[in-house]
Amino acid sequence: MTTPAHPAPASPDALSRSLTWLGAALAVGLVAVSLGWVLDVPGKFGVALFQEQPLAVALGLALALAGIALSVDGPVWRRATLGLVVGLGLLAALGVIAWRFPQLQVLSMMRPTWLVLISFAVIGGVLLFVWRQLGLAIVVIVLVFSALAIWGGFLGLPTTQADRWAVYMLADPNSILGLPLRVAVQIVIPFILFGELLRLSGGGDYMTRLSLALFGRYRGGSAKAAVGASALFGTISGNAVSNVAGTGIVTIPLMKRTGLPPETAAALEAAASTGGQLLPPVMGAAAFVMADFLQIPYFEVAKAAALPAILYFTALFMQVDRIAARRGIAGLHTEDLPSLGRAIRDGAHFFVPFIVMFAVLFFNQTRPELAALAAVLSLAAVAMLRPYEGRRLTPEQLIVAMIAAGRAAAPLLLITAAAGMIIGLVSLTGLGFSVAADAIAVSGGNKLMLLLLVAVISIVFGMGMPTVAVYVVLATLLAPALTEVGLSGLQAHLFILYFGMMSMLTPPVALASITAARIAQSGVWRTCFCAVGLAWVAYIVPILFAFSPALLLQGPLIETALAAITALVGTAAVAIGSAGFLRGLLSWPRRAGFCLSGAALLLPATLGDWAAACNVIAALVLAALFFYRSRPCGDDPTNLTTNEGTQK
Repeated sequence: MTTPAHPAPASPDALSRSLTWLGAALAVGLVAVSLGWVLDVPGKFGVALFQEQPLAVALGLALALAGIALSVDGPVWRRATLGLVVGLGLLAALGVIAWRFPQLQVLSMMRPTWLVLISFAVIGGVLLFVWRQLGLAIVVIVLVFSALAIWGGFLGLPTTQADRWAVYMLADPNSILGLPLRVAVQIVIPFILFGELLRLSGGGDYMTRLSLALFGRYRGGSAKAAVGASALFGTISGNAVSNVAGTGIVTIPLMKRTGLPPETAAALEAAASTGGQLLPPVMGAAAFVMADFLQIPYFEVAKAAALPAILYFTALFMQVDRIAARRGIAGLHTEDLPSLGRAIRDGAHFFVPFIVMFAVLFFNQTRPELAALAAVLSLAAVAMLRPYEGRRLTPEQLIVAMIAAGRAAAPLLLITAAAGMIIGLVSLTGLGFSVAADAIAVSGGNKLMLLLLVAVISIVFGMGMPTVAVYVVLATLLAPALTEVGLSGLQAHLFILYFGMMSMLTPPVALASITAARIAQSGVWRTCFCAVGLAWVAYIVPILFAFSPALLLQGPLIETALAAITALVGTAAVAIGSAGFLRGLLSWPRRAGFCLSGAALLLPATLGDWAAACNVIAALVLAALFFYRSRPCGDDPTNLTTNEGTQK
């Protein structure tokens, strides 16, 4: 018998397979805990639970998932040992907390040794895995605040003992097992599951195809389709970086092939994906946390965010159109595009879950988690009954979607647990009142100066931190200062949410811009600054709605309509001026005229008679600039609809 020259490949390591299966089971369990809570399954069996009990189980599952996924150099057995010991040990510890939580309020006063040890272990586990997966930023903040809670007496802060601090962090409903974690488990996980089902059933591809059918034939069609697809998918995913990675892999090469410079293509993708977090109905996890913070229906948050989101994407689309016109980038070839009618027909069933979600969320004003669950059920039903491009959702894929959703949710649960620690520490030390008072003192009580100060702090805090963590920190520390100078709760919280999100585009960290730059193989710094230029509206609009609540659809109808019209026209004017093209190339004086008059139109008339006068003068100047014939630029290929030369 001859020996083979090349031995057969070794079978996959049994331990690795076991860890994979265990991770899948934990992920499904995490989603099951969320759905069971949404449907109140224990209540249907007559079991009453404290909300902290399912939260403790969910956090334990997230820590176990993080432990298994922990990347450590060395053999598989070492990784498995570390993951199993740390992750499953923390799951067991939090299982004990969930089981004994009804007695925990009494036990927390006595602080038995076992409770102190479990508290330290859970705190350490959360901070360890947040550090490994998301960096040091939020870990440093938690450690600094913890040090102030224990040793901050020299600053005049109330202090506590280390064991009391640890037990408070775990057992108090305003800390780890508090509002941010509750929102993540109860509301965000069902939306993540919806996004995963949409991806598996072909919904993400359909959004790209529909955007190409809608915008592809027009000037700069590839870029407009990229903006549309990223906005649509971004509002569901609620994560700018993952959205860039998901849609950018298709849209960025397409934009480059049609003539856009790599840094412009990357910047457009980053700006559109970040803007998706500002676009109702979903808006990412932070918007749900905001609704709970303010104790208002989520519908009110989404309604208030609608007009600023329209302004953002109006400016983005207009800049894309003007850039394409300036560069002579025509639409895509007709034969390369799907027909609009067929695109709509082929994926018409994908509209059903969105219609269901809107109806449940906005018309019935039901809790958002029930709207997400209704969307999940309707999407599963239509995707099983009607395939898209040969893909029909199967029961096995439902399990795959739950596994993917659980794994995607685990880092979010860790971040929200750490954010809850910050809320608890601020409550324990009274630091929030001190920071708010100091911010008002530094600004001299001037509203505009305070807004600028908070904007800068929000962007700085946001660098390297997920949006929900940034929002929780700033809502706890700085939102009270904004309400002190006259902003409503909704104005103050949307203000810090906007600037916290803009850290995704703002250098030096700019995670969304850097991700897009890597895909486009463009210069990082040029991409970052280009993205900031394209997303300029997001840096201006929060200042405007801080002075004019009409931009948040609050106030009399006439005032709201006037604010919306002037803001839209002003946004369009600044977009034209910044792109430097109208019917032809604009001279620098005319570009300045468009930008300045557009900026003047953006001034809220509620600032006083001088602002209203600026609006009127700006409208007259803009009318003159629009009707004054642009300088011709020869044969203008920019008016072409497609590359075949069809006139627009």
